[in-house]
Amino acid sequence: MYTRAVKWNRTIGSFLLASILLGLAGCRSHDETPRRISRINHIVLIKLQDPDLTEMLVSDCRNRLERIPSVAGAYTGRHGDFGRSGVDGDYDVGFFVTFETAEDYRSYLEHPDHVGLVGEWKPKFEWIRIHDVVDETAR
Repeated sequence: MYTRAVKWNRTIGSFLLASILLGLAGCRSHDETPRRISRINHIVLIKLQDPDLTEMLVSDCRNRLERIPSVAGAYTGRHGDFGRSGVDGDYDVGFFVTFETAEDYRSYLEHPDHVGLVGEWKPKFEWIRIHDVVDETAR
C-alpha cells in the first residue's frame, strides 16, 4: 500500500512539474506582441428577460455554437466583476467567436445549430448587442 502511494505521488508530481514547465515554455516574454486569435472576431452580449436562464444559455452556446466546424476559437461566459466602475456589466451572457475567413463566418451564420439557437433564445432576450471586429493584420 505504501509503495503504491509513493509511486502515485511521484507520478502526480512528475505530471505537475511537466505541466508547469510546458506552460512556461509557451509563455511570451513581456516585449513580445500577443498572437492574434483570428482575422474575424464576432462579439455578442446578451441581456436576458429572466437572468435565471443565464447558465442554460451559456451551456447552450458552448455545446451548440462553439462546436460549429467553421469556428476557429470561442469563449462563452458571464460578466467578470473586477471592481472597475467604468466597465459595462449590464449583460448576462457574453459570447466571443472567431473565424479565419468571411466564408467561415457565413457558414457559421447559416449552420443549423446557429439558426436553431437564435430562433429558440431570441424571444427570451431583453436585448442583444453584436459587434464584428476585423483584424487585417492577423496571420
